[in-house]
Amino acid sequence: MGKKRKTIVCIETGEQFNGTEDAANAIGLSSGFISHQIREGKPIKGFYYYYAGEMLPDERRQKIRNRKKKQNNKPRPVICLETGERFESLTLASRMLGKSKSNVFHAMKNGSAVHGFHFYYGDEPKPVDSFFKPRRRRKIRCTETGVVYESIKDAAERTKISPNCIGSAASGMAGGYHWEYADD
Repeated sequence: MGKKRKTIVCIETGEQFNGTEDAANAIGLSSGFISHQIREGKPIKGFYYYYAGEMLPDERRQKIRNRKKKQNNKPRPVICLETGERFESLTLASRMLGKSKSNVFHAMKNGSAVHGFHFYYGDEPKPVDSFFKPRRRRKIRCTETGVVYESIKDAAERTKISPNCIGSAASGMAGGYHWEYADD
């Protein structure tokens, strides 16, 4: 049995549709576009629609606007957990790392590391240590030489073979050598 269809209602005309597929066929747009516009409270070909029994578009738009508002439109300070260095904004922290703001933001949100560093907002309490995920480092061995490296990055720097190649070749071949993860 399929998903239950939500009735869609046009505010201006009162016309009703039995789900996004019916509305898409009648309006001449994709169902994904229609559901997106309804969720965002935006018009579709000049008309506003909503799911029957849910918030009207004006209420939904106001809720979205409130969610997106910054406290005072000032950049938020960012602190590096490992070094304690304070950056005046996410932009400055991302420039220092040579990574996009998006990468640093998502790492902060998930507690993961970017280039081995963890970050958090300086205007909020420091998250508990268990929030920050440890850096993933697996030892790797070159089967021909028997040399065990601390990480793929370490092996790449010492052998001048691309880290992507070594990582892809773990249990395979890169740079003329066979590689495998060295489990302790």
